[in-house]
Amino acid sequence: MKNLFLLMMSLLLLSATVLAEEQGLIRVDLIGQDPDPVRAGDVVEVRFKIENWWEDTKEDVSIEIIPSYPFTIYGESNIKSLGRLEGRKLSADAVFADFKLRVDPRAVDGEQELLINIYTGTAKIEYKDLFFIDIENEQVKLRPYIASSDIVVGGNKGSITLDIANSGGYNVNSLELELLPSDNYRLLSTSNYVYIGDVDADDVESEDFDIYVNRDLEQVKIPIRLTYEADDTIYTDEHTLTLDLLSTSEAKQLGLVQSNTGMWITIVIVLVIVGYIVYRKRFRKR
Repeated sequence: MKNLFLLMMSLLLLSATVLAEEQGLIRVDLIGQDPDPVRAGDVVEVRFKIENWWEDTKEDVSIEIIPSYPFTIYGESNIKSLGRLEGRKLSADAVFADFKLRVDPRAVDGEQELLINIYTGTAKIEYKDLFFIDIENEQVKLRPYIASSDIVVGGNKGSITLDIANSGGYNVNSLELELLPSDNYRLLSTSNYVYIGDVDADDVESEDFDIYVNRDLEQVKIPIRLTYEADDTIYTDEHTLTLDLLSTSEAKQLGLVQSNTGMWITIVIVLVIVGYIVYRKRFRKR
């Protein structure tokens, strides 16, 4: 009985040793991704090389992509069976496995970790090596705004300066700017269209327009259209910019417009002086 027990323990120990050797000597390398980097929201194909540095495996070997943000498997299973691996199959003789992954559109720019499992039969290998997929999440982003204006109250004409800031990660080419029709204002410039051209990332371009703002407005809506090319794509964006004005009373209190009261006082004084001169002339003739 004792000999039988020792034999069983020896077999279990031998089995565990062989499994450990198989697990410890299967090496996995991430050898490429396409595209590199992959843009957030797109699909990337990754290729793994699986080498067996020991003897022939006793069971089939499988590789599994562990579902984890920002990656999801695309169009296939996240587990692939590699069959039994022959011993000493290295480098070009190794086994290769490809997976397609969808990258979440909100993925952070930079390298993101991809997790895997390796199985021999049903036994999972605790694979410790880390794999990283290079993700690009730069955005095309133009931000137009009204930088300045000399129009204070409605019922006046003046100039507005529009700034277009390229706050995204791509250079913009062939930028065109159009002021669109509005009931809030009338265009006084010769054209509502301006060709700006190239705007590099982190750069700002400015354009001036002369307009007349309708009376009794404290907010002027100025719709515009931007057309441009970035990252081999044509974009057309429409925005409505807002120009805040003061009421006439507010502008007078701040001294930004002349008060009509002073003008009328001046007129009255002038009329009194003229009347007095006329009266004196007539009095002397008598």
